[in-house]
Amino acid sequence: MEQFGNLINVATPVVLCFYSENVEDSLKMTPVLKEVANTLKERVKVVKIDVNKNKTLCEALEINALPTVLIYNKLSLIWRGEGFQNSNILQMELSKFL
Repeated sequence: MEQFGNLINVATPVVLCFYSENVEDSLKMTPVLKEVANTLKERVKVVKIDVNKNKTLCEALEINALPTVLIYNKLSLIWRGEGFQNSNILQMELSKFL
């Protein structure tokens, strides 16, 4: 959990996408996340987290659907979305904090 704290303790908003290679909608998130990262560049940090390799973290954050996208800003959860999210939705939520 200390690593998670370090991950979200940065000056920019952080987009976390919890995914599994076995879930089709999770795979559809990859180009969306790349688009967000490319569009917003250094103003946002985008991280994919494999639920199969991070079970303790997923339990702590109550990740029950895949994909799940969390957006943190200044250590606080500011947005949560379950299921596929398009880049427009993510960028609209992020724009409130940029």
